[in-house]
Amino acid sequence: MAISNGYATLLALKDALKIAASDTVDDDMMELAIESASRQIDDHCGRGRKFWQDTAVVARKYFPQQSGVLFVDDISTVTGLIVKVDTSDDGTFDTTLTISTDFDVHPVNATAETPVRPFTAIRLLDGALSGFASASSGRPTVEVTAKYGWPAVPTAVARACVFQAKNLFKAPDTMYGSFQLAQDGNALRVPAMDPIARALLEGFVRFDGVHDE
Repeated sequence: MAISNGYATLLALKDALKIAASDTVDDDMMELAIESASRQIDDHCGRGRKFWQDTAVVARKYFPQQSGVLFVDDISTVTGLIVKVDTSDDGTFDTTLTISTDFDVHPVNATAETPVRPFTAIRLLDGALSGFASASSGRPTVEVTAKYGWPAVPTAVARACVFQAKNLFKAPDTMYGSFQLAQDGNALRVPAMDPIARALLEGFVRFDGVHDE
């Protein structure tokens, strides 16, 4: 199988497991472990977070929770970014906002950080729209078309993926989620997320709310 939107390479996992690159016997299982670990990382880091970049722009709809700020899924670049608003509550996004005139993306210094981070919010400026409104019909009122995700997978995320994938690959050797310790015969419970992986991911967890349902 091929890894879909994985955060680590097969070679990196083989190196961690001390398996020769030429040994292909368990390649499918290792690739599955990498992909599964990557999705666990997405879930751990919160709604709206993913560390791969869409290959093309995607339109997503949102329910604003604040008048002047809209929290969105990670946006990797402003190239191709389009923000439209339904001002008539009829399901038609009739008003297109202009970046730097009607709105700006935040954090404002995201591209200057190391690693380069995505934009996670749209903040209205003193432009065409005084505020995001919630529709009485219950429809989403903002449509954002963008390339979602991160510009590149951060090194810490790639390392976390290796640690987590290593545990998943070895999971069939455990009994009911436990290892048997040879020293004293007691069992050590294996946590759902590898402790080192969890520590590496600590700075990447989203705590703001993305409302698309």
